[in-house]
Amino acid sequence: MNGIVRAAVLAALSEFTPGDTRRRPYAYFGIVLSFLIGTAPSFAAETKAPTASVVSLAPSNTELLLNVGARKVLAGVCTNCPQVLPNADENLKNVPIVGTFVTANLERLIRVKPNAILLVSGQEAIAHMLKMKGFNVVLLKNDKLADIPENLHRVGALSKTERNADALSRKFNQALKDLSAIVNGASSKPKVFYCTWAQPLLTVGKNSFLNDIITTCGGANIAADMGQPYPHFSAERLILADPDVVILPYDAKDQALFKRFPWNKLRAVRESKLFYSPLPKDDMLSRPTMGVLDGLYWLTIKIHPELKPRLAKWRSSYCSMNVQ
Repeated sequence: MNGIVRAAVLAALSEFTPGDTRRRPYAYFGIVLSFLIGTAPSFAAETKAPTASVVSLAPSNTELLLNVGARKVLAGVCTNCPQVLPNADENLKNVPIVGTFVTANLERLIRVKPNAILLVSGQEAIAHMLKMKGFNVVLLKNDKLADIPENLHRVGALSKTERNADALSRKFNQALKDLSAIVNGASSKPKVFYCTWAQPLLTVGKNSFLNDIITTCGGANIAADMGQPYPHFSAERLILADPDVVILPYDAKDQALFKRFPWNKLRAVRESKLFYSPLPKDDMLSRPTMGVLDGLYWLTIKIHPELKPRLAKWRSSYCSMNVQ
């Protein structure tokens, strides 16, 4: 028997060419050996559909997986996910970190063996690298609110939670339709300046996700004529535009900017219409997921406080659905 086994090993190794990943000598040897000792494998088992295993290297994609109830298929996340996602201690417990938003740990990814790696717009460079390494990469668009239902369907298909994804997609579309009906009843469209960074001054242009948010909430983005998603904005232009509502990043909360130029020249500051974004884990406008419905309510109330009674009813029907 030893001679036969030795011959089988040599035969398997002879099939292997260094660098040729199409050959699997050890698998070949295993099949030969199993026949020799009377435990031949069942080839029917080879056709069984593999268990879904998905890696997400963007917090929004991780949250989408949680939205559709696909926590069990989550095989790896990026460093940002536990930092910015709500209830991360519970929802991401024991899920390994396999990279950052801009880099991937190839050794860990090989160990995890995902069926798919989820990325978002803006991660094209890392997507290209991972594809070159043979990974199945799925790049989700997140340029506008209409991308969210489509992304729910794609995530649902990957995680085999199509029914949940379809229900959430329909609910999301209905929520936007109902919000539009409420906002269209407003008598004005206040000018909004959404500041993403205070020093230097950065805002959101027409090709950004947040521009779509502002429009949906019944506001007029004063930087909507700027093509870049997140362009620089001059202090002089801000004063000339004199927005009705100003949104500042949470990090600027302790800087007392409203006491300084150009902020102290703005009508929004004088009329107490300057607001700060919530903490990252509570900022539902920062991630294009089901949680953005909470963010839409938060911003619409700031832009149209006169609609609060109708918005309260809308919120009770659609909000707080961001994580199951």
